[in-house]
Amino acid sequence: MNEASAIRLCLKSRDPRGFEFLVQQYRREAYYHAIGFLNDPVMAEDICQESFAKAYINIPRLESLKAFYPWFYVILKNSCLSYLRSKREHSDVIDVIDETSDPAMLVAGDDSKQSVWRALQKLKPEFREILILKHLQDMSYEAISQILQIPKGTVMSRLYHARKGFQLAFDKGD
Repeated sequence: MNEASAIRLCLKSRDPRGFEFLVQQYRREAYYHAIGFLNDPVMAEDICQESFAKAYINIPRLESLKAFYPWFYVILKNSCLSYLRSKREHSDVIDVIDETSDPAMLVAGDDSKQSVWRALQKLKPEFREILILKHLQDMSYEAISQILQIPKGTVMSRLYHARKGFQLAFDKGD
């Protein structure tokens, strides 16, 4: 089975085998995206499960679907943001003024991982999101554009500002 045939099974006959294939295909990616938003492994698992359940309920309502993950990502992202709003964790937004950055620090050694996550949590959700997609998921601008459903130029601009914000947050520390 491939993604296209799994989507057809879901759309035409609501066959759970098709959806199971899609979950298996994307559950790891979804988890990492959720943990990037939430920085909480347990809550990331819960939000992923909730998001896949929402997708399963809603996929038969679609007339067509070319790619599953960009559509699913909107559900996952909205679930994460709703959770953050309910916890008021996203209200700590910083101004972006620094021009230097090194997002490769996102995959730095154990010594700085906590500092990196703290800096990420200080960013606006859309900045955190784009850094995770680019530097943890190693996605191309085109892939990010497709998932976020924004133009490539917006991806590049948002990434630029996110890197600056990350560097500023990281430099400030706690």
